[in-house]
Amino acid sequence: MGLFSRRKDPDQLLAEAIVKRGVRVRGDIVSAVDEGDAWRVVVRFTPVGQDAREVEVRRRLSPDLQVGLDAGEPMSLSYDRENPDRVVLWGNPRYRATETGAVVRVVDFEGGERSL
Repeated sequence: MGLFSRRKDPDQLLAEAIVKRGVRVRGDIVSAVDEGDAWRVVVRFTPVGQDAREVEVRRRLSPDLQVGLDAGEPMSLSYDRENPDRVVLWGNPRYRATETGAVVRVVDFEGGERSL
């Protein structure tokens, strides 16, 4: 792909398709390592009608997604219906970014959290 190419990156096109047509689920972080230029995150989740699996994702994460990446923490994600090993990470559902960019802890009712 050239510097001034109008064609989109194939990985970006796949991510957009997963965001639109993928299945959104909740998983658990197995491990997360900051490798300097990117994060390596291993997530365990259960695709609908299948056994649980672990998937490794290596990518740059925005600062708001870097909060709450400890092992055992929940992770919201979407996976490709045809290949559940392809995922898009949405972040830890216990944290949200405000309009000013600050990351705050929120009550996670879906995960059964009753109080902070």
